Amino acid sequence: MTKPNSSKPSPASNSTVIVYGLDPAGKPKAGRFPGKHANLARKAALALKLAVCKVNRPRLIEIASRIPVGRLHAQGKAFLPFIRSELYDELATAVLPTSRAATGKAIPKVTAEAARASAKVYVILGFDERLKPRGARYVSRNEDQLVSAAAEMNLCLYEMRSADLISWVNPLPLGKLPLPSRSSVPEIRQALYSELVSWIAVEADAVPRGKVDGPLPAQKGYPENWETIGAGHLVVAQESQEHGWAEAIVVERKGDLLTLRYRDYPKVPRFYRHHRAVALLSPAAT
Repeated sequence: MTKPNSSKPSPASNSTVIVYGLDPAGKPKAGRFPGKHANLARKAALALKLAVCKVNRPRLIEIASRIPVGRLHAQGKAFLPFIRSELYDELATAVLPTSRAATGKAIPKVTAEAARASAKVYVILGFDERLKPRGARYVSRNEDQLVSAAAEMNLCLYEMRSADLISWVNPLPLGKLPLPSRSSVPEIRQALYSELVSWIAVEADAVPRGKVDGPLPAQKGYPENWETIGAGHLVVAQESQEHGWAEAIVVERKGDLLTLRYRDYPKVPRFYRHHRAVALLSPAAT
């Protein structure tokens, strides 16, 4: 399983604008918009009461090269990824005192106190009874509530501790609290689920909360063929075509369906494959 590609777009030119500000929880967000989207981005910034600045000086061009590209929705609203507090403060310092928000007030800087007081971002992931992937992100100060809900639904809970991770999980639907049942966590596309699992597997800032899946089962060897695959056997499973294959241990077999966990990524949720969809390992090749 390979880490998703995080290559950044090319640096901004002097026709680019940056839209930025703080969300209701005090978390910094910003996006850069190339010249062809600049006017629409300004209108979106005005409607959302966010700040906007032209990228027209060397210092701003350098900062803009580290800010992800924003997106404009059909309704004219702007999508802004979350960014690191340090980068946001660099931007605010470079722009001030000439730039002001649509409200006429100077753009606030992110302080350590504000960051500590703001709510944390969590993600719940897993499969439902129909083996469909489900996932949602939650902005909450009540971790115990989420831990309890995830345990009851047999899903996995993670805290996103970096601005990059928070930005990457933004495609997930925003979940609602409280969580009465597993069906209240929305069903998501398998491609999105696989991408998020691949990030969580390798990122130290994706921290499991509550019970994930416990220790890995003991490995008992390699199956001789697909029909003899059983609990404890080591096989190779593909998360997706983009993210490749990785060694997995069979947790359980029911008929043709295998329940698996990745051997080298113990914090990611268990997953399911048809017994013919996994590859077999040769003991001599390991």
